[in-house]
Amino acid sequence: MDSLISSTAIITGAGAGLRMGGEVKKQYRMLDGIPILIRTLEPFFSSSLISNIIVTAPEEDTEYCENIIHQYFDPAPKPFLVIAGGMERQDSVFGALQQCPQDTALVFIHDAVRPFISIELIEELYDLALKEKAVVPAARLKNTIKQVSGDYLEHTLVRDRLVQVFTPQVFDYKLILDSYIKAYNDGYISTDDAALAEHFGAKVRYHLTGDLNIKITDEWDLTLAHLIIEKNIII
Repeated sequence: MDSLISSTAIITGAGAGLRMGGEVKKQYRMLDGIPILIRTLEPFFSSSLISNIIVTAPEEDTEYCENIIHQYFDPAPKPFLVIAGGMERQDSVFGALQQCPQDTALVFIHDAVRPFISIELIEELYDLALKEKAVVPAARLKNTIKQVSGDYLEHTLVRDRLVQVFTPQVFDYKLILDSYIKAYNDGYISTDDAALAEHFGAKVRYHLTGDLNIKITDEWDLTLAHLIIEKNIII
């Protein structure tokens, strides 16, 4: 592994979590007695490759979010910052990018409700990002994918050329910042950071991993997450 450089992890947790319903936002919901956000943060706090952490939270939750982090990581093993997110995910990440320390070389952008990543995955993505400048974790598709038009199937997509992508997506800091600036200048909007890098003209490497790096967005996802922990499934 190359000598360590400064890496900032941006954890995007500014969503309202409306699809799960209830009074508690999904990032703060308990997963086997621990908030989902805390499970997500743990490998980033534990990894020696991550220098700083920035968490985006709903504006009304910033103090609450910071208090939860202090509750589980006190003293915090590395610097972290909680900032208010924007109207859209893209706005939240852009705001976080502008708060990164000046010496940041790599940025890990990760969903706050993807609690099943490992330190090993962080290491693999770090090594690839040093060489490629942009890398995302991905998995092969198991099901046939169809494009539709109205109420009818239009055609079948070639599955061998398709992957599903996850986070953390890792980028050279200047590359992803420039990609965001170009996207705003062009009026280009996406919920996927790699799409902005692609729009900028960058080549993005994919890294095949398992497909249980799930994003908890509804009750079924939460049930699956409980099963992953109960069965001690290695991701």
